[in-house]
Amino acid sequence: ADAVVARVNRSSALWQQFGVIGDLLVAVDGGESRYHEEVPVAYAHESALTAGADYFLVTLEYGPDHDKVDPFDITVRRAAQNSVGEAFDASYLHPVIRHFRGGELLGTHHMAENLENEWDHPKVHHAPLVEFFARELDAQPTGAGR
Repeated sequence: ADAVVARVNRSSALWQQFGVIGDLLVAVDGGESRYHEEVPVAYAHESALTAGADYFLVTLEYGPDHDKVDPFDITVRRAAQNSVGEAFDASYLHPVIRHFRGGELLGTHHMAENLENEWDHPKVHHAPLVEFFARELDAQPTGAGR
């Protein structure tokens, strides 16, 4: 979680190629993980890096239809900044972390949007991400690498 928070707050590649370039975390035996920066998302699913492993893709993404709403229209309902409970519904650019095994999507975590693009609040960004990783890794089948 520390590495993900650090990267989403300083990576220009994730910012400029949102949803296309991502960081790849691959679970390996012994509770270790490998962190690969700036991997094309499409490649990650086909790569030998992820073969037979649990892996997480970290991207920056806008919410669906974000470009169809006038950003200055105050009558449109939006997720509040730093709202953990509404993060899945965020329309502004924010980090999205997806858990895969064998190319199958197992879980998704949206970090709360922040208009200053600072996703480093201990309770709003870091703690929910730690909980997501713990929950997803605990759901592994017996004998799977972590």
